[in-house]
Amino acid sequence: MKITNIIALTVASAALASFQLVKTDQNVKPKNTFKLDKATSILGWKGGKSDTYFHTGTVKFSEGSVIMNQGQISSGNFTVDLGSITCVDANLTKEKQEGLAGHLKNEDFFNVTKFASSTVTIGAYKDGKLSTTITLLGVEVKENIPVEVVSSKGLITIKGKFDVDFSAAKIPGTQPSEGETDHISPVFSFDLNLVLKGK
Repeated sequence: MKITNIIALTVASAALASFQLVKTDQNVKPKNTFKLDKATSILGWKGGKSDTYFHTGTVKFSEGSVIMNQGQISSGNFTVDLGSITCVDANLTKEKQEGLAGHLKNEDFFNVTKFASSTVTIGAYKDGKLSTTITLLGVEVKENIPVEVVSSKGLITIKGKFDVDFSAAKIPGTQPSEGETDHISPVFSFDLNLVLKGK
């Protein structure tokens, strides 16, 4: 009789442990992939010689995705279409806006014929900053960019305003001629607005 009771107690304990394990596992958020919503995602840019002499515009993402692990960003990859560069300076005519955009796309700056895109790889999001590697003109530039990440109902938004120093990429238009002191800065300002949708 005692042996039977011991066996029954053991079986009941095993069943309870199994139930608790399943219940706990159901509360753990699995890895999920969120795809870029190209229609609503945009990157604004600002670049120039100084705070008073600059141009502004936009550039689009052609693709991208983020992997969420237990509710946190663990990695992600994006492709920026450099051929989509536009100028939106309000004080310029449409013709001059298009002329400036073309200037940025040629060999003087981003050489879109050779480098059609820029890739962006992201890592962990920690303390309000996103570990980021930008490959521009074949050169990697690493930054921890300040952004706000909001995840809700199968949707992720990543927004932020920040500067990136592209000195290492040696963008032709930012390289001063000998003796020149007034030139385009290699530091560009960005206004990021990413929208990603889960499955």
